[in-house]
Amino acid sequence: MRLNPITLSFKADHKPLEKEFLYEYYTQSLFQFRFALVLALIFYDLFAFLDSAVVPDADNILWIVRFYVVTPVLLLAMGLSFTKSFHKYMQAVIMVAWGITGFGIILMTHIVSAKGVYSYYAGLILIFIFGYTFIRSRFINASIIGWLLVIIYEIDALWISPIPRDTFVINNFFFIGANIIGMFTNYSQELSSRRDFYLKKLLVEEQEKVTAANEALEKRVKERTIQLTTTNIELNKEIEQRKLHEQERNKLEVQLLQLQKMETIGTLAGGIAHDFNNILTPILGYTEMAMEELDEDSNLMYDIEQIYNAAIRAKDLVQQILTFSRQVEVDKKPLQMHQVITEVLNLVKASFPSNIQIIQNLDPSCGTIMADATQIHQVIMNLSTNAYHAMLDVGGTLKISLKAIEANQAMIRRIPKLELKTYICTTIQDTGHGMDKQTLTRIFEPFFTKKEVGVGSGLGLSVVHGIVSSYEGAITAESEVGKGTTFNIYLPQYSSKDSNNNLSRKKVQKGKEHILFVDDEEEITFMGKRMLESLGYSVSVHTKSLTALEEFTSNPSIYDLLVTDQTMPYLLGTELIRKVRELKPRIKAIIITGYGDSISEETKIKEKIDAVVIKPLILSNFSNLIRKVLDEKNN
Repeated sequence: MRLNPITLSFKADHKPLEKEFLYEYYTQSLFQFRFALVLALIFYDLFAFLDSAVVPDADNILWIVRFYVVTPVLLLAMGLSFTKSFHKYMQAVIMVAWGITGFGIILMTHIVSAKGVYSYYAGLILIFIFGYTFIRSRFINASIIGWLLVIIYEIDALWISPIPRDTFVINNFFFIGANIIGMFTNYSQELSSRRDFYLKKLLVEEQEKVTAANEALEKRVKERTIQLTTTNIELNKEIEQRKLHEQERNKLEVQLLQLQKMETIGTLAGGIAHDFNNILTPILGYTEMAMEELDEDSNLMYDIEQIYNAAIRAKDLVQQILTFSRQVEVDKKPLQMHQVITEVLNLVKASFPSNIQIIQNLDPSCGTIMADATQIHQVIMNLSTNAYHAMLDVGGTLKISLKAIEANQAMIRRIPKLELKTYICTTIQDTGHGMDKQTLTRIFEPFFTKKEVGVGSGLGLSVVHGIVSSYEGAITAESEVGKGTTFNIYLPQYSSKDSNNNLSRKKVQKGKEHILFVDDEEEITFMGKRMLESLGYSVSVHTKSLTALEEFTSNPSIYDLLVTDQTMPYLLGTELIRKVRELKPRIKAIIITGYGDSISEETKIKEKIDAVVIKPLILSNFSNLIRKVLDEKNN
């Protein structure tokens, strides 16, 4: 190992090692450097109590040196140690910090010597201990700073401070002795570090040689082995790929068939819902007209209101069917979970056998969630049906509970999708046959099912998971074979107060304009005529779009509004509006439809449709909409 005996730097052919050593010396010294700075700050500032005890009349000046000069420098050095490029100037920072702290001691020694105190030089000995040992300064840098402090002290002691001669000699003996001992200690430390670094480099080089020889030998063995096994591996790979492709093809065929079934069911459900809407329209219309004619204290009012409320619930059920068939958009609004759960249980009770008991523990004051009632209905219905299937053979108990909970850190660690806020927790627990761990890990995968063919599609729980996730919630499942299954659904609380979802009627608005009402269902046109005439309007009704167009053509000036069904023989509602406006461009137009998405936003703008009403018609809403459309000025 070739080193400069004074600077200890690598020289000659070892000189390229210097830069690498300095960086390793930096990485090994950084923690010790910071720790030494912390100790220096503690001791340097702690000795402020000594100032008050020894020289109370000068402690203010000494504290300025300690707290306003030296301490900021040490803190700045600590801050710089956390910068990315600190390795480039660490030694320079050490020299500056050491020099300023040492100069601070000399300055305080000068101040207290005027008060007859000559013991503060001992602080320089502590500075040398820190500088030469703890703070990991290089030997050449430490020697320069150490002797520079000695020179400054000597100048102050000989020509500036009134230090007695015998005290000066004794102080020098200890002071210079400590500096020389520190130099030798520092020299030994750096020399030892360089020797360890060099030996490590030699060891690494020898290890690399051995590794290279081993790798060369292993390479030869592998080449021979590869030559013998490559053909066999490629053959096995081709066989496995063919098997895999065959399995994937069969799986995709099954999934495609299932999706086609679901699409067919959705289309059928949408058609049934549309027909049911047409049936509900006259029921709701006549009921509302009857309620308008009855006094509030009439004996029949309560009975009619019950019919009205039941029809509204039927309307919501149709909305669920249309959502299932993807024919309406999701309608989010504040929702009370206990009402949805109660509705679902009322529906499924009839299909549950007597050996399955249902236990409810629902907190009606747990607040509301912001969600679509149909989707939440679908979630509860799906999980309840799964519980029913799990207990079908032997019976059991279905427990459903509802409460508000505050998510804490422990819950978030267990369920990462949760956040620190309030959730409405729905727990659905059954005592059925349960699931093993392997099945439990796959239950939310699309098309995964353990049920018999024809019993389940394998889409239920994946849809449930998707719905819950779309509301920024979480769902967990726990199960044990033979003991049952528990699902916990966490949905963010929207409000801690109950929303007012009563079915009270709104005030109807009347008018005197002339309305042309067209629908291919005779019951709806008859009901529409009665409904609108009860509001004061003049109404002409038609069940055929072409006949309606002929009547309008004969006298277009008498009509103020066209209300038409969208799906009719011969002419669609949009086509009828277009032809009517060729005769009277400024006439208002409203389309009624049983399919929420049959009229796109683009079509509404293009055809200048003033409003779209989803069947069934509700008198209060319909009357307000008609009044709003008629009162709007034409653009």
